[in-house]
Amino acid sequence: MAGKKPNQAEEGEKRSQAMLMAYRERLTVLKRAQEFSARGDIPKAVERYNTYLNTLAAYHFTTEEDLGPKHFDPEKDIAELLLISHAYWDLAKAYDRSPRLRHESVRCLEKFVRFSTGFKFQHINAQMVKKFVKRRRAYNLPAFQEAYNRIYVNSKACFIATHCFPEDEVLLTNLRELKNQLLEIYLGRKFVEIYYAKSPILIDFLRSNDYLNKVLTKFLFKPLIKGIDTIYKYARIKKTHH
Repeated sequence: MAGKKPNQAEEGEKRSQAMLMAYRERLTVLKRAQEFSARGDIPKAVERYNTYLNTLAAYHFTTEEDLGPKHFDPEKDIAELLLISHAYWDLAKAYDRSPRLRHESVRCLEKFVRFSTGFKFQHINAQMVKKFVKRRRAYNLPAFQEAYNRIYVNSKACFIATHCFPEDEVLLTNLRELKNQLLEIYLGRKFVEIYYAKSPILIDFLRSNDYLNKVLTKFLFKPLIKGIDTIYKYARIKKTHH
């Protein structure tokens, strides 16, 4: 006598249970991936990182390709978001080793940026990339440099300009465009890095000294920023007409 075939509901229940079990074990899988990565067993590390990410995707009823920060609570899931960003970081480095898989490395870098930007651990991840780039350990160095620029610089506000002109969105947009152009050259990147390192200190000082804040903002920073904005707009118009 033939056995009773499971109906769709039973099959669905089994899949749900299997998915939940995999989800509960995901951190164990991730830990194994990290251990393999530390030992230099890259193929096994890649396999388990992908298992971890695909498990998360299945739990959130999406695919790994579409998995994004939108599927997580930025406060409650902050630890998981950090783990995901590091999983993509390790995958990006692993795929970077193979010329055939460089495109996958770039995709994982894009994911790494998405799971880093705007979160509390953003600066930590930026420094991690910076050290990696500085040691020139990447084969596709421009892609990793771009990831660093996007995490560390592009997401930051223009501190002094925002302090002086908090409501002037046109001016702030122009300065962001200028910043992006500076990032395309080595000296420009260095200037922007120094600016972001020193500006918060200056802003904190100004906010603690009301008199100097008013004087320096009115007679130094505002005219200087307006001048830079005017020069940039003039150069942009001239370039357009050429």
